[in-house]
Amino acid sequence: MQIINLNNIKRTEGVIYYRRQYTAEAELQMPNRIESLAVNFTIETDPIGNKLFEIDFDPNTISYPLLPLKKALKEFILIKDNNGELPI
Repeated sequence: MQIINLNNIKRTEGVIYYRRQYTAEAELQMPNRIESLAVNFTIETDPIGNKLFEIDFDPNTISYPLLPLKKALKEFILIKDNNGELPI
């Protein structure tokens, strides 16, 4: 399984400046097909600058183990955030 891209990324406005909430469509490359998965994720920056992630999606819509999928999504989102590709 590989994350191809995050499409239709939209930021949800919040009142806490160090907590950013997003919705997106994750495009996943499975062994024999490409699937789309609706994802909600939050990036929170703690007082010393570490980024904490919360990822939420419907586990019944995907037939892949959840822990490796969440880990791959976190890594992909972190790269996007570090490159400045997420909406501000």
